[in-house]
Amino acid sequence: MEDMTIPITSRKDKKMAPLRPSISIHNIYGDGFIYNSKLYSEDYQHFSKDILSLEALTGREMTVVEDTPVICHEATATKPALRLLEKAGLHIPNKLYTYRTEDEYLALLSHLQHNHKKLIFQYPHPNHVASSELFWVDPKILTYLCDKRSIPHIVPVEHVPKRKMMSIKEIMQRMPKLPFVLKTGDGRPTSGGYGVLLVTEEKQLHELGNEFGDLSNLIVEEFIPNEKNVSVHYFVDKEGKISFLGKSEQMVNKDGYFQGSWITIEKEEYMAPIVRTGYKVMGKLAEKGYIGVAGFDVLISDENYYFIDLNIRFNASTCGLLLCRDIYQNYGKKTVRLTNLEWNGNFDQLLSIVEKYLLREQFVPLSLLDASYFSIEKKTSKVVGLCIGHSALEVEKILKEMEKDSLFLKE
Repeated sequence: MEDMTIPITSRKDKKMAPLRPSISIHNIYGDGFIYNSKLYSEDYQHFSKDILSLEALTGREMTVVEDTPVICHEATATKPALRLLEKAGLHIPNKLYTYRTEDEYLALLSHLQHNHKKLIFQYPHPNHVASSELFWVDPKILTYLCDKRSIPHIVPVEHVPKRKMMSIKEIMQRMPKLPFVLKTGDGRPTSGGYGVLLVTEEKQLHELGNEFGDLSNLIVEEFIPNEKNVSVHYFVDKEGKISFLGKSEQMVNKDGYFQGSWITIEKEEYMAPIVRTGYKVMGKLAEKGYIGVAGFDVLISDENYYFIDLNIRFNASTCGLLLCRDIYQNYGKKTVRLTNLEWNGNFDQLLSIVEKYLLREQFVPLSLLDASYFSIEKKTSKVVGLCIGHSALEVEKILKEMEKDSLFLKE
């Protein structure tokens, strides 16, 4: 097959049309809060060991929260990066609260509490770090809903894989049928496939360390062979009204770690039963007092489907879903892929390359992290964004072109 030609429809001086979220964050939460997507450092072991990728996520939502103040790492809020985001047609809040170190972050929380501010936390923080007075949503609700042990109490039983709580010692003594899925059961949140292990052979259990979590409190879940791994996304507003945002289809590597997703707000007939069940699950969250966004990971197996995780926060795909309407209208392209990219060179050169694909109407940046802000040996800058095209084949072709420019998909 001949290489497909990718249409280039823009020039260097072209003004990009505005990209605005389809839902106002103020309609969801109300007014008078600060948005905070930072994960508390003691929970890092349940996430990627790549700290720079975690910090890049603190800038990911700043372009969809309108003028809501945002807490983010300083490396995501450099003037050149913000200028490029604005050039993409995105809106940057007037107020950004930035930090550079964990100590600076904790000092910022203390300062905001002293000034009687309220924060929308995307991840639970312990009380000694963030008093309940600082939370817009009751932290007890957030902690309960983010706990994987709560899933059977929220999801209809027929759509939950068989599971039980066991210690590593019990698992070794009464080995479940292989393969099975092992999940952390200590109540802390996980994301991106971390804190989850597909066990295919016994030796994997011998290699488990405390970095996986509390080994005396593990979830053993049946393995579900599946044709599709999707997420359905919703929000419940301050009035208790639930709305469906759209669907994403997850892309994972051989170890089950998240590598991006195909996202759409188009209605698909085969998804209708899953979407209806998702409404019921979101209703349960609302009954508990939750206000905000959530995404539910679902495995589709033959005629059945199973909710395997509840992500009670803005998800990786949420920004893209909120921007899809304007992307469809502005560019006439309905194939959108969330991507996490890496760059090992000079940050200014990275911005020039991202700008090239932006002006070609092939890529919308969401977060741009400058690795030079970190005192680590390997300085890999990060890009989170949306690759857009008329087809999946075209999007894949664009990503191959990016690789030639030394901008690589995160493994």
